[in-house]
Amino acid sequence: MFRKNFILLTGCCLAVSAFVQIKTLKGWGEVIDPDRDCSIKVEKKKLFITVPGTLHDLNPRNGKINAPLVLQNVTGDFTVQVKVSGEFQPGEQTTAPKSHAFNGAGLLLWQDEKNYIRLERNVWIGDDGKLTCFPPLLEQCKDGEYAILNGASTTEPFFKSRSTWLSIKRSGEKILARLSHDGKEWTNVNEFTFALNQNVRVGIAAINTSNKPFVVEFEEFKLSSLP
Repeated sequence: MFRKNFILLTGCCLAVSAFVQIKTLKGWGEVIDPDRDCSIKVEKKKLFITVPGTLHDLNPRNGKINAPLVLQNVTGDFTVQVKVSGEFQPGEQTTAPKSHAFNGAGLLLWQDEKNYIRLERNVWIGDDGKLTCFPPLLEQCKDGEYAILNGASTTEPFFKSRSTWLSIKRSGEKILARLSHDGKEWTNVNEFTFALNQNVRVGIAAINTSNKPFVVEFEEFKLSSLP
C-alpha cells in the first residue's frame, strides 16, 4: 500500500520536508527510510534491510536520526518480539564523527526523537581493533537524555549464532526487555520504568555507522496487546 504524505524531520537532525510515497508492509508496518537509499523488502515471511556504507544512525549526538525503520501504532500495554539474523561484521572505517564503526538491529519502541527505547543485537570495532558489543544494547532516550541500561560493553563472545530473539513488554510504566539465543529460553535483560504516551509506535530498526554495507534479516515478528 502506498500513500502520499509530508514527512518533516526536526530536532537535532537536518530538517527535511519532502513529498514522498510511504509504503506499508503487511504484518510489519510503515516503512520509514529518511534518506531513501536503503533496500527494505519482504521475501518468504522475512523482512530484509540493506543499509549502505554511509551514516544511518538513530542518535542525535551524531547529528543523525536517519536509520531505516518499520513501525506500527500500538495503544496501551503490549508485548513485541522479533528474530534478528545477519553477519554483524562492520567495516573498519566509521562514517560517524563521534562513534565507532557500528552495526545494530532490533526492536524500537518510539514515542518521538527524544523518547524511545532501542533493544538491539550489535557490534562495533573498538579502539583496540577488537569486536565489541553490548550484551545486548538496551538504550533509553528520555527527554533527550541517554542511558545504557544493561551494563558495560564486552569483547567476549556473547551472541551465540547468527540469530538472536528480542522481546519488549510494556505494562503501564513498566518496561521488560528480554533476549533469547534460541527462541525458547529467555533471559531478562532489564526491567525499568518509563512513562510514555498511551499511543506509541513499535517495530524494528537497522543502524550502520560503518563504511561497509549492512544486511540484516527480521522474522517471527509478533505484536500482541495485553488486557
